[in-house]
Amino acid sequence: MTASPAIVESGGFSTLSWNATNAESCEASGGWTGSRATSGSEQVGPIESDTDFRLSCTGASGGVQRQVTVSVDAGNGASLTLRADPEQIPVNGSSTLTWSSENATSCTASGDWSGARDTSGSFSTGPLTESATYTLSCSGPSGNALATVTVEVLDKVLRWQAPTQNVDGSPLTDLAGFNVYWGTESRAYGAPHTINDPTATQWEVDLPPGRYHFALTAFDREGSESAYSNEVIKTIL
Repeated sequence: MTASPAIVESGGFSTLSWNATNAESCEASGGWTGSRATSGSEQVGPIESDTDFRLSCTGASGGVQRQVTVSVDAGNGASLTLRADPEQIPVNGSSTLTWSSENATSCTASGDWSGARDTSGSFSTGPLTESATYTLSCSGPSGNALATVTVEVLDKVLRWQAPTQNVDGSPLTDLAGFNVYWGTESRAYGAPHTINDPTATQWEVDLPPGRYHFALTAFDREGSESAYSNEVIKTIL
């Protein structure tokens, strides 16, 4: 989730852009409200004061919240830009944060880093096993500026909850396993990967890097297969 520009004049506008992976629905809060698509862009404003824009997205495997702050430049107040390269990494990968500020005399880090920082510089996150959010606050004689960036850790594990009922609502007592389907386009799948274990709740994806659409089916001991589950999209690095 990004804001462009992140600093506006009083009464100005900014464009928010976002893309949620493995999400089914998103809800906006803070400086905007209401339901949103799982990806898109939207112009917000007029913005009269520093404003936080939050987006919470949920899917079958959990939820996530992201926030961007659009700051108002009073003319000669502090301004700040903070970026992560790359913003998405594999498990145990690392990213480099870079930032620069204007009209600031000091900066302080918070979130998944901490302590005093120079008014411009770079920082290596080191190996990460889960997503991390980095916030930097800079201040000067004429005002303050705040910026936040998230480095998302993408693992290769597809997770699900096993069914407990048949389609007619009766208890499911003869579950035998699962078929995992995938493709590079929605509902365009090839041959599945079969898991002959009714207790399985995850599978480590062994596919080349890319963005894939996944769906799951369950089958019983007689080989009868269910309809596709909801579809999730997962990026493999």
